Amino acid sequence: LTLESSPHYTISPHYLHSSILLKETGVSEKCRRKTCEWMYELCDYFQLHREVVGIALFYVDRYFTITFGGGESSSHHPVSKRDFQLIGLTALYIAIKTHGQSRQCAVDTNDSDAAAVAFNKLKFSLHICASTSRQQFTARQIEETECLMLQTLGWRLNPIVPSGCVIELLVMFLPCAMDSEHDDGGGESSRQIVVQNFVYDCATYLTELAVSVAALSLVYKPSVIAYASVLAAVDLLLEDDSSSMSSSSSSSRVTRDTLIEYDALLNQASCQHFERNKDEVVKAKEILGVMAPNVGLLFPSPFGEPTPTTFVGPNELL
Repeated sequence: LTLESSPHYTISPHYLHSSILLKETGVSEKCRRKTCEWMYELCDYFQLHREVVGIALFYVDRYFTITFGGGESSSHHPVSKRDFQLIGLTALYIAIKTHGQSRQCAVDTNDSDAAAVAFNKLKFSLHICASTSRQQFTARQIEETECLMLQTLGWRLNPIVPSGCVIELLVMFLPCAMDSEHDDGGGESSRQIVVQNFVYDCATYLTELAVSVAALSLVYKPSVIAYASVLAAVDLLLEDDSSSMSSSSSSSRVTRDTLIEYDALLNQASCQHFERNKDEVVKAKEILGVMAPNVGLLFPSPFGEPTPTTFVGPNELL
């Protein structure tokens, strides 16, 4: 939380207004979104952890925040699409080198053969990186741009992104909030695991989408986006008032008391940093709802019940 508030990690969306000055050749939010989608496709092809896309785009946003109008080397010159593509490709190359753990290595940590599995980032060499640009940029250009970016960023290559460890820390408190409910059949712990996994997967999906949306990733802090995503995911399992009298529904859904307890635990653990009713959290959650209106259909309830497609408002728990 301290790191994301540091002036060395602040980012600004102002450089995306270059399309106003350069018209068709200037970079815009649409160009940034398409670049993000391309990065995800590349990570999926090389089976890399998708968190590197958020890190790479942070490098891009931070670089142009400094050069466009946020540092001594700022020029206020509009950013062209070609410059943005070169910086984006180089940023992904740097992110994969520093944080590009393969999915197999990230999952199979208990496997005896996991140590023998090579990181897929080794496959993403400089020449392969250049080949993905379809001969628009050479390996020499990417290498020179890498040196320029590292100097501009001051070698600060470990930013906070919404997905990953932030989501894990937030979801970690969910079973604690559910401890007040007991299942005489002995299935409470398994139910907590199911709920925790569902919230983690859904929140991770939302944070990955948020990376491509400038109105979220360039305006709100990563912790706010992560918290709003977790709340949105938990709300999908919140029991409906109309079915609260049903024992079967009540035993499978997350109750409002549990959600209130979860908010209280996070608020206390974070020294009031995480609070559902904060304006920034409410607004970020509203954007997530507009951005992914059918998330309830993409992530069906693990208990076989209809999943609501709307999120809980800030005052509905009062």
